[in-house]
Amino acid sequence: MDNREFLDRLIAAENVEEVRAALADYRENPNVDLVPFGRRDNNRGAIEVASDPARSAIERVTNAHDAILEYEHSQHGGKPKSGSPREAAAHWLGVPMKGGLSALGPGDRQRLAAETVVRLEEAEGWQSRLLTVIDRGTGIAPDQMEGTILSLNESNKIQKHYLAGTYGQGGSSTLVFSKYVLIVSRAAESDEIAFTVIWYQDLPADQYKTGRYVYLTRDGGLLVAKARDGDPERGTVVKHFGYDLSGYTSSIGPKSLYGALQRVLFDPVAPIRFENQVHGWNRTIKGSRNALNGAVDDGDEGSGKGPDIDYRLPTFNVSLGDHGEIGVEYWVLSRKLKKDGKPSNEAPSRAFVDNTKPIVLTHNGQNQGEITGRLIQKDADLFYLQKQGRLIVHVNCDRLSPQAKRMLFSSTREQWREGFIQSTIQEEIISLLKADDELRRLNEKARDESLRDKDDAAEKQIQRQVARLLRITGPAVAEVGGAAASNAGDDKPKGGGGESKPPEPIEPSDPPTFVRIVADPDKPIKFHAGQRRMVRLETDANSDYHDPDDPAKNRLNVIVGDDLGVYATSPIIGGRFRIGVRAKTEIALGSSGSIRVELYRPGATTLSDEREYSIVEQPKPKEGQRKNPFPQFRFEPVGGPDDENWLYVAGDAEDRDVRRHASSAEMTSEGVLIVYYSTAFPRFANERRKLEQRSPAMALSFEQRYKLWLAVHALLKHEDEEASAEEVADEEVAAEMGRQERCRLAAMAAMMAAQEVKSGISEDDTDDAAVA
Repeated sequence: MDNREFLDRLIAAENVEEVRAALADYRENPNVDLVPFGRRDNNRGAIEVASDPARSAIERVTNAHDAILEYEHSQHGGKPKSGSPREAAAHWLGVPMKGGLSALGPGDRQRLAAETVVRLEEAEGWQSRLLTVIDRGTGIAPDQMEGTILSLNESNKIQKHYLAGTYGQGGSSTLVFSKYVLIVSRAAESDEIAFTVIWYQDLPADQYKTGRYVYLTRDGGLLVAKARDGDPERGTVVKHFGYDLSGYTSSIGPKSLYGALQRVLFDPVAPIRFENQVHGWNRTIKGSRNALNGAVDDGDEGSGKGPDIDYRLPTFNVSLGDHGEIGVEYWVLSRKLKKDGKPSNEAPSRAFVDNTKPIVLTHNGQNQGEITGRLIQKDADLFYLQKQGRLIVHVNCDRLSPQAKRMLFSSTREQWREGFIQSTIQEEIISLLKADDELRRLNEKARDESLRDKDDAAEKQIQRQVARLLRITGPAVAEVGGAAASNAGDDKPKGGGGESKPPEPIEPSDPPTFVRIVADPDKPIKFHAGQRRMVRLETDANSDYHDPDDPAKNRLNVIVGDDLGVYATSPIIGGRFRIGVRAKTEIALGSSGSIRVELYRPGATTLSDEREYSIVEQPKPKEGQRKNPFPQFRFEPVGGPDDENWLYVAGDAEDRDVRRHASSAEMTSEGVLIVYYSTAFPRFANERRKLEQRSPAMALSFEQRYKLWLAVHALLKHEDEEASAEEVADEEVAAEMGRQERCRLAAMAAMMAAQEVKSGISEDDTDDAAVA
């Protein structure tokens, strides 16, 4: 069999068996040999670094985009010079720096997407799909393949800032999920096609500890065939036979390859065409960020106008000092409605991100890490926005310093590293979210909606019962009632919960006629030590007058007193923008100064506005509003491992054993104890099912009493933890002991609650029953 016939059989192959048969026939030829991938006999460690087949497939997409940019670089002679893949896409592909793919029309996105195709085919089933990645890039010559796409940790891209590739993995992590991988490439303006097949080779166990990945050669080199009419004129095809996608069995949504492509390619430099031949449809993948910003293509879900957004903060550039800067933007999605017009419990963020990890960090547009929603829910005090799955936060890390990127990102791009940079970024996100008044207003509104969605009378009754139980069992707690309790337990927001419409855009004028600080001119803006505030500004200048991404072009100057510093700015959108102002941590009370903004107009006088500021003492809670020694608490049922909140019960979403996890609790910075309880915990589920067969009312009463006992235990445990000043020597051991204790307590609570219901004890007698 000659090389051309072998290539044609491989290109036409639709499953693993056809590849295996073609290989068997071809290997009867003389001088056919197997070479270890990367020319390393022991190559498993370098290849088997990934755990997610979808993320690994996206590495092939990254290589495809690099190949396209490499081709454009050669066509344009490297001009203009591009310092990043995004700049290269702007210079050579016409993708605007401002707005990215969302600033292109559907036709332009479709045209660019045709250059990179991901095709999913049936083959043997979800555990053994045929996945093909095709690009019309620069292609690879036969003598270059071993140093590029068949290499490990080579440095062929390390000096090319216009490409995303850095670590020299060559997309090799896809090999572990495949039975065979065919790579075919034709360099631009070449009449030769280079190709080979890669697979895992088992070695004799009595001689070797492990096998290795190998590829096919002949006569000491790569397989080469002459191109003919009908062959692509340039580019690379990578066909993965037997690709394991058993974790991505849906057509669309979070558990689909399509959803993973949108989520991980959060803001790609170029779009791709996704051909789903398993379900019979094609889509343009432009990334979740561009979909959130209103980009709509043929076949997209929804009404054709993009998602409904209640609020959006455009990119806010935050300086990290010597570590560079990050760009933070976020969206608050509208709640979905059911057919009857009532709000749905479905998290709208699921269409764009993992809604349990809605904070996405990107580098060169690719998702490099995600932060759990606990940061939004607990640290930023936006419990209800996270509960409803409506807030998505994007952190652009492109402008971090090289050292900071090294400290933050891993070579697999699957997860970020914990450490100083990670902690700093999280602190900046928390500060930004907590400083946004509109987010707080929307959270309070969501709180009102949540209270309307359910009857809270039962939980208030449980709070009274818990208070009585705790008074009897020992801990000193404040009386539930009176001014302190009523303020602490008031579920109604103190203002800000009413409806408000976004302000109308300000009509731009050139030259502009005004710039103003949105604050009362007769009252100073107050800061206390270490406080951060967003200062709002308005102007009729167009967006070119202030570009946070290019300070050299700015015509805006912000001057603050010695007590303050400017740490972040946002672009002008609709005549409105913001500056982040931070007070120093060591500062004298009573000092004052001014915040001044100046807008330079070419050939005209400078526009300006100014407001006074004053440094005040950090406010203390008013009498009757101090933190109540008896904290408020809230119950959150979790329906088992498939529930999006299972992470909060188990601590690890991958741990799906319902017998091991009954409940958990955490205290928010607002002093509210949230008790998560698993409705799939066997002792609870069995008792409730038995009582439901007798009477729905008995089952409801049982669950309320069960929650009462969990709350008592959670509050006692929280008090013990706060009272203890000793550090736990082994945190893992302590966590395991705590988990076991909660399971034992839950089993006891289910037993006690069931006995109380069956014996007919009234709610008013619950505290006496507990003592007995």
